[in-house]
Amino acid sequence: MAAALPSAEICRRAHRARDPFFDGRFLVGVSTTGVFCRPVCPAPTPRAGNARYFACAAAALAAGYRPCRRCRPEQAPTLPRWTNGSATALGALRLIDDGFLDADNDGALAARLGIGARQLRRLMVAQVGATPAALARSRRLLLARRLLDETDLRVVDVAMAAGFGSLRRFNDAFKAAFQTTPRAARRRAPAGRDVVLRLPLQEPHDIAGSFDFLRGRALAGLETVDSNGYRRRLGDGAWIALSAEGHTLRVAIPAIAVAASAAVLRRVRRLLDLDARAGAIDAHLATEPSLRRQVAARPGVRVPGVWDAFEGAVRAVLGQQVSVARASALASALCDRFGDGGFPAPAALARAEVAAIGMPGARGAAIAAIAQRVVADGDGWLAEPTALRERFAAIRGLGPWTAEYAAMRVAGDPDAFPDSDWGVLKALAKISGGKPATAAAARHWAAPLRPWRAYACRRLWLSSETAKKEVTNDG
Repeated sequence: MAAALPSAEICRRAHRARDPFFDGRFLVGVSTTGVFCRPVCPAPTPRAGNARYFACAAAALAAGYRPCRRCRPEQAPTLPRWTNGSATALGALRLIDDGFLDADNDGALAARLGIGARQLRRLMVAQVGATPAALARSRRLLLARRLLDETDLRVVDVAMAAGFGSLRRFNDAFKAAFQTTPRAARRRAPAGRDVVLRLPLQEPHDIAGSFDFLRGRALAGLETVDSNGYRRRLGDGAWIALSAEGHTLRVAIPAIAVAASAAVLRRVRRLLDLDARAGAIDAHLATEPSLRRQVAARPGVRVPGVWDAFEGAVRAVLGQQVSVARASALASALCDRFGDGGFPAPAALARAEVAAIGMPGARGAAIAAIAQRVVADGDGWLAEPTALRERFAAIRGLGPWTAEYAAMRVAGDPDAFPDSDWGVLKALAKISGGKPATAAAARHWAAPLRPWRAYACRRLWLSSETAKKEVTNDG
């Protein structure tokens, strides 16, 4: 059985109870109907002998099952990456989710991960029950199904937006998976200026708190945020808009940007930390007495990510030893001086005198060094916590705080913990009755909260009396 899949008995019990905690953790194939469902599907539960459990949609599709039209498996939360036993499998899932295999093959993916192609295929089948190619194909197919059902896009535009590259390739893959053509399968939505997709907000979810966090860091001209939503300007000038509607997140994508739908959804998931298992995280954090009351009063706190990895890395450096307001002002100055209507591209900062915007020379040189590495090697290393920490450590002017903060928000490491952060130390001093806290004391306090120290950090920020004015301290 795949390592990412719970035991058959746990799957059976969770499905019978329609437990939302397991939504996205596994899928149920029903042999009598030939469909696969989410564990929360309202359809009658099949007999044990008629149920088969899968770790991901790709495995179910490869076994000949098609998605249920009632529970819509393509809308389920994605499998939490840190539940997988292998760091290599985690890296592969991240790259596949980012569309790596839309342009390259298994061999290129394996080389990127430092292993052989055959070894990678064996590993992924053992971990999640599907090959890398099947995982990529499933991702494209399920996005295409959503676009067919929820938009009025032409079939050829759906094919391109989902990453198939050609209409013929899309038609063949779709018919093989769903036993029908895309045109026959679609449910045409009312025509409109925006393409509107919806992502589930797995409860508990403090979505208003995530919007508040982003609002204090919004970059003028690129983002607008309030307690109800987030808007972001894309490279072509179009704006995408996110808003919470009940238990779903409404994602409105202008028609001009529909070809970027897959990338937009990936960025949205990362930005709002949609795939976190908040219930399990909260239960673990509540074992710490100083957090128990806050967890009960404010469940579902997430760790917001960033819209763009390079932008997030640069802004982490801009935030060293200054307030959030000052860091945002520096980011705006950076855009004004080196951007071309948006956040500066890596090539624009690689040889720039970044310090000219009004910051220490060493810090400006560090930003240029990050840009140079992205120009030379791409930005894939920014999404990998270990690689990010190693490369930051090699850049003069970047200390532990910057590396941990970037690992938390840019690379999405759930266990990142900036132990010298001013807000963290302020909150821990308050917890200890006013006794000044140290980075060593912070590490000791957080150790039992692994592997979710990033969420503990976020709650410490919230508990600090001056969280809105936090000053970071790169030790």
